[in-house]
Amino acid sequence: MAHVGTEETTGSHEGGEPSGAAADREFDAALARLGIEMPPDLAPGVLAGHRSLRAMNRLLRDVEITDV
Repeated sequence: MAHVGTEETTGSHEGGEPSGAAADREFDAALARLGIEMPPDLAPGVLAGHRSLRAMNRLLRDVEITDV
């Protein structure tokens, strides 16, 4: 399933993170596995949101917690 904007990435390919296109395919596979059909007109926005969440997750994993 091809989507508009799949060439965008969520950041560098460091640490084994999938590229934007690979992350989009991973998301499509998860939807298919769960039996969810994404309307084609909503796909670009949903995928952009998914990429943003992945980027935020990566940033949060890198935060050092010093208040123990």
